[in-house]
Amino acid sequence: MCTLPHHDGCSHDGTDGPNRREMLKKLAALGVAAPLATVILERAALAGSISFLDRGELIDGVTALVARAKSPELVGAHVFELNASDLPWKDLGITLAKGQEATFLLGGRVWLSREQDLWVEPGVAFHVRTRGTRPIFNPMSNTGTMTATSDGPLEMARSLVEFQDDKGELAVPKEDYVKADAHIYGVALVWRGGADAGLQSLLKHGDVDGIVAAELAHLHSPRRLPPGWNNFFMLGGGAIIFNDIGHGAIAVEPLKNAGILQHPVGLELKPQTMLSWRWIVEELPSRLPEDQLTSHDYLSIAAEFDDGQDLTYFWSCSLPVGKAFRCPIPRWTPLESHMVVRSGLADLGKWVSDERDVYADYKEHIGGSAKSLVRVWLLGVSLFQRRSGSCRFSDIQVSQPGAKTLTL
Repeated sequence: MCTLPHHDGCSHDGTDGPNRREMLKKLAALGVAAPLATVILERAALAGSISFLDRGELIDGVTALVARAKSPELVGAHVFELNASDLPWKDLGITLAKGQEATFLLGGRVWLSREQDLWVEPGVAFHVRTRGTRPIFNPMSNTGTMTATSDGPLEMARSLVEFQDDKGELAVPKEDYVKADAHIYGVALVWRGGADAGLQSLLKHGDVDGIVAAELAHLHSPRRLPPGWNNFFMLGGGAIIFNDIGHGAIAVEPLKNAGILQHPVGLELKPQTMLSWRWIVEELPSRLPEDQLTSHDYLSIAAEFDDGQDLTYFWSCSLPVGKAFRCPIPRWTPLESHMVVRSGLADLGKWVSDERDVYADYKEHIGGSAKSLVRVWLLGVSLFQRRSGSCRFSDIQVSQPGAKTLTL
């Protein structure tokens, strides 16, 4: 077994430059193939990117680094804050030209319950866009680089799946939104050229708890979304959590965050509408029953219906196979149901096959008025216990009697 060096949060773990090359050589000497070695290093860097620096340490550290580096690629460094009382959207004080890049280095927390020590990290909730336009950028990690899709000023918002649509309108009452226990702060680095060159120029003069190296690891990531699949607009976990690994297989690896991929289907919902797939789960993101909010971390595949409902099929750490329940996340409770199709640790690390009659499951567990199956989803969630999860899906198919099988 390959063991990475202990991560103390004070270095960038060899994820860039000569140190990265040396670690790749060590992994290769242990027989680790190059693609897997890259993923190992990337996940180590992502784990290290979680900054628990307080506001002063983060902002003062980045400000001092910028002053030392005097990077010619840097147009400016802008300090910002988002508080619970800030209604979306709040002006960032930055204007970008189309194609220009800005890197966000984030700190803070969004609390769900202080009594239960239940919170999410700032990169999960932080959203940015060019004023009033789409798309919305959500890094889903505590560092991220945005490329402006149009000219204009930037504005930011805090959201935990609280948007109604990709226009960024709230789906919750404003009076409830501002009651949140949240504080996000950070520094936006606006680049003259590419963020890659700018971050490398900063790194030559030091780092701040590994956040510069972590963002470089993001930018150098080989991850890509699989053809035909799209990122769900409320979550930015696409190329952070999912990866097209070839031969029709998709890796799902949440790490203290969440993501949803969607693939259009558009079939009439009728008896024996079957969803089948193969998957190998190497690591479950939960060690506790997933039907509670505090432990609702899971890996799953889902069917979405034309009435706005979805049903996710997941592998539980301990809940019995066949158990179904409504999502414990209040925003999702009216919309989403979960069903356990596998349970326990015995089959982890093995390829297994599953098939569900989504028509029968919809009738039994939802019982609504849906007429069609509109999309298939892949989900990875590790927000609540802040652990990691890992699985791969393959051979995802939707079939009906007398119809051509759809391979996704």
